[in-house]
Amino acid sequence: MQLERKLETARSHALMDHPFFGTLLCPMDMKPKNDIETFATNGISIYYNEEYADSLATELVMGVLLHEVMHPAFFHLTRRGHRDPTVWNMACDYAINPLLIKYNIRLPDDALVDDKYDDWSADAIYNDLIEQGCKGGGQLGDVGGTGYFEDSGMSSSEKQEVENEWKQRLVAAVESCKLRGTVPGEFEALIEKFLEPKVLWGEKLRMYANDLVRYDSTWSKLNKRFLDQDIYLPSIKKMNGINKLVVAIDTSGSVSDTLLSQFGGELTCIMEDCDIEECVILYVDAEVNHVQRIVSDDLPISLEVKGRGGTDFIPAFTWVEENNEEPSLFIYLTDMYGSFPEYAPDYPVIWVAYESDPDYYKDICHFGEVIEVDTHK
Repeated sequence: MQLERKLETARSHALMDHPFFGTLLCPMDMKPKNDIETFATNGISIYYNEEYADSLATELVMGVLLHEVMHPAFFHLTRRGHRDPTVWNMACDYAINPLLIKYNIRLPDDALVDDKYDDWSADAIYNDLIEQGCKGGGQLGDVGGTGYFEDSGMSSSEKQEVENEWKQRLVAAVESCKLRGTVPGEFEALIEKFLEPKVLWGEKLRMYANDLVRYDSTWSKLNKRFLDQDIYLPSIKKMNGINKLVVAIDTSGSVSDTLLSQFGGELTCIMEDCDIEECVILYVDAEVNHVQRIVSDDLPISLEVKGRGGTDFIPAFTWVEENNEEPSLFIYLTDMYGSFPEYAPDYPVIWVAYESDPDYYKDICHFGEVIEVDTHK
């Protein structure tokens, strides 16, 4: 009973002292779960080890609770993809803790904090940890005394429900705290993305592809679309444009099945709309692991991730050169965390960037058009 009172006191203090964070914490259930070491969350409830929670001062309990809340608030539970869960948890902790400390929220002494990662995204931190040789082993567990988050048991539809719920909570928290001026700037920027979303990336991708194609009309072949209406119109003939499309898919990052399916749909539309003769799909991490060749008879395109190594963009471009593919257009689906070629190829390149940080790649990606994917929509 005394522990329950401590938890509720911590929740009340969060609401009074840190209204924005406290508003996000309020709807979450808190449940004892003694087979975990410290705290954990699934985005719906917060679980706690009774002995560990009881050992913390009320102020530290509040800090750990708010730390757990930040994981679903930053959508960490729904966008890990195939990344190692332990290293992803660590990266997310490194991203969250400086923010909480900035707002004078106390955390346990062993909480993961590194000045190096100030203002880094969890994605960039994850890649840096991997490059340093950090190996999580695929096991969930707490590192730093602030708990962890569980995402492996959720289906795609359940993850989408959690995301939608947290978008509503974030917007509501911002609205309730805006008049008091207690909304952290980091979240104001995040909410703007929900209320004023980026241009639909698929439409922009198709627009770029179509810009490379020139058409003319010809009466030598009638437009079949209107023949059953006894309307006779010339068909459209491609004069020049995209003969061969090469697509590289970064298999080392967090591309979700949903995004992969959507990307396959966009590629199918591009092949149909631009009358492309062949699409060559490369599955790449630190090397080209698999090659898939698609012609019009193979549509619609179905994509399946193959490989899961480090990230290097150079092998895909090298493969194109070594195999004399001569693409009319090259599209790379990636989170933009990797090694870029030093020189631009002699064909147009589009980077379809998901879960990326422009501050990371803006000075090292020297060619091509970048289309940012808003995966939180």
